[in-house]
Amino acid sequence: MIKEIKEFKLSVIFYIVNLYIFLLPKSSFAVEATDDSNGTELKLEVIRVVKPGIFDLQAKDYVVRMRIWGVSFPQRGQPGFEQSISFCETKLLSTSPLIEVVRTFDENNLKVVKLRLRDGGKDFTTESIANGIGWHNEKETGRFGPLILAQLKAKRASLGIWKSGFNYNSDPLKLQTPQPNLPGAYMRKNQLLPQIYFWVTSFGKIHRPGCSFYERGRGTLMAKPSGTDCRICGGRKAKR
Repeated sequence: MIKEIKEFKLSVIFYIVNLYIFLLPKSSFAVEATDDSNGTELKLEVIRVVKPGIFDLQAKDYVVRMRIWGVSFPQRGQPGFEQSISFCETKLLSTSPLIEVVRTFDENNLKVVKLRLRDGGKDFTTESIANGIGWHNEKETGRFGPLILAQLKAKRASLGIWKSGFNYNSDPLKLQTPQPNLPGAYMRKNQLLPQIYFWVTSFGKIHRPGCSFYERGRGTLMAKPSGTDCRICGGRKAKR
């Protein structure tokens, strides 16, 4: 009886261990690749920071360009760009980080990864957001709780990018076709254009402003006169 109980306990323990192994995450942080030919470990090293959050990882025979998941950084010319690229270079260059692939390729053909530095290093995305180096990319993470909290703390402390008050989420200005500057009188659509009033005498002679017969004798000021043009001033057709 005791023997049967022991065998039952062992079978239960064996089942639990196998179940635990089966439920372990399939995608874990990649450390180093192993060369099957001689059993030596191949070092994966960050050789270049292209711009904040994007870097090149050197493998054995190729270089892979990667983007860090869940965080966005200032672009060149925006406040905080120099600090963000300096932060990335200091943390990443010549290191062999732990990497987990989130997306094989994004719309820019970049491999999207979670990254953690060795020797107990923090998650790079969380550390960047917590220090105000970048901001939480909520569209990509689905409003991931720890990142939301990290950004709230950085905002309250006015760290990094949160000092400037710059709106990083605003759309870049789109190039527009240059529009010619038209005369002011033409642009004032709700106003009447200036007009010349001609002096039309009782005999039907038309004189324009500046003529010696303008507003002399009996006549009427008209914008669109009809009659005979003055031979001196030209009437409706000014003489040059």
